[in-house]
Amino acid sequence: MKMKLLYLSVLTLTHPVYAMPFQDSETVMLAESYQKDTSFPFAAYRMSEKLDGIRGIWDGQVLKSRTGQKIYAPDWFYRLLPPFPVEGELWAGRGNFHLVQQTVLDHEPAEKSWKNISFVLFDIPFGTGGYQSRYETIRNWISGQKQNPHLRLIEQYPVLSQKHLDHFMAQIIRKSGEGVMLKNWQSIYHSGRSHDLLKLKPYIDDEAQVVGYKKGQGKYRHQIGALYVQNRQGIRFYIGSGLSDRQRAVPPAIGSWITYRYDRLTDKGKPRFPRLLRERIH
Repeated sequence: MKMKLLYLSVLTLTHPVYAMPFQDSETVMLAESYQKDTSFPFAAYRMSEKLDGIRGIWDGQVLKSRTGQKIYAPDWFYRLLPPFPVEGELWAGRGNFHLVQQTVLDHEPAEKSWKNISFVLFDIPFGTGGYQSRYETIRNWISGQKQNPHLRLIEQYPVLSQKHLDHFMAQIIRKSGEGVMLKNWQSIYHSGRSHDLLKLKPYIDDEAQVVGYKKGQGKYRHQIGALYVQNRQGIRFYIGSGLSDRQRAVPPAIGSWITYRYDRLTDKGKPRFPRLLRERIH
């Protein structure tokens, strides 16, 4: 116990921005959806590309998903990680979420597949100080390391105006990116959803729980035609678009959660043109 306390004291003196190790029960910081507002304080935020990967939390000893599941990365990947907690996105480039999912969720790490994965860092979970301070701490550490394609810091840019934000968003979408993240430059780290972290996408996404199925017709008559789901607001509806042939044959289990996208809500509160994006990662 004395050795552990001594270690924490040395860490605090050397890197004062790092917080005490966090518990598995604590949740990470999550994003709210950005809503256009003429009074939005653009100068207080920084913007970056939203990466379509899997959130990774390094607590200094174990790499985990945002739900606390251990990620079985190869030893060489673990050796790249800093001696302090960091948070980032395990990413394989635009449009390659399926590759990240297959690689990162495998309990037997495939060396060849992990060569395609990068850990793009963006924060220190439950670190002290404002975001600018935490971000600069990661930057300073990375600048002292040998450059490696599997570990880098997300680029953050000042936001000058709504027009500037729209232009940045358009550039990312043209490159088949997912969207934009906005982060309050001076915000403290706290769990749960907050307007200190905002996301922008060309569509709206949400999560729902699978509660049933609808039988398919035509070429899908022996498979699933649609998922019957219920969102967090208690609204039930069908999702038929976005299902792969594999998912129609072996659909997400009853009780599991999925992420879907839609254009807007109808006057009855149901998502308009819902489309399955993916099964939720646990």
